[in-house]
Amino acid sequence: MKKLSRPGMSLIELIMFMAFFSVCAGVLINVLMSTNEQRVRQQMIAGVEQEGMQIMQMLTRRVRRAERIAYPLRGETGSVLSVQVAQQSQDPTIIALETGAIRVAEKNVLRNLSSEGLTITNLVFQNTSATSSNHSVRIIFTASKSTGLPTGGTYQREFRSLVTLFPDDDLAGNPCACSTPTCVSDIFDWGYCEDESCVDNAIGLPCE
Repeated sequence: MKKLSRPGMSLIELIMFMAFFSVCAGVLINVLMSTNEQRVRQQMIAGVEQEGMQIMQMLTRRVRRAERIAYPLRGETGSVLSVQVAQQSQDPTIIALETGAIRVAEKNVLRNLSSEGLTITNLVFQNTSATSSNHSVRIIFTASKSTGLPTGGTYQREFRSLVTLFPDDDLAGNPCACSTPTCVSDIFDWGYCEDESCVDNAIGLPCE
């Protein structure tokens, strides 16, 4: 019985097949990498938007419950905000920018308000109070985050909000009558009440 012979794949056909496979694989890898980069970028944008709004909401709550704005003075602009609050454990409350993070000092306790992966720049406070009894402040800052991808990329957005303090005719903060906080030699200086005496803080926050 005669055996049927089947032609094998020639070397040229094998080379062409491998070349076609390599091209398809390269296209597929590029598509997958592009999709992954797009996903990372979208997550980064959403993260900046969400964290920036959360920071502004936290700042708004802290400022709105204050009794009055101590710094900057009415009609002035500064890189630090100091407010007088009724709770002695939080009086005064200082908000400032240090090494890319928003820092909040309550009396003599300092903590970060922004997360580690988020960079904050251009923090500005504009005292827009109409009168000495009607306090308001405009808060401005820029939040940014890097993708961390080999191709690089950073997303940033500016956040703005005008905060009006709740009216308060019965002021309870600063019972020791500490001096008005001020910026001296690029360091913000303030005092707080301790055992019915005004004590100078030992923290020191940068100011302009």
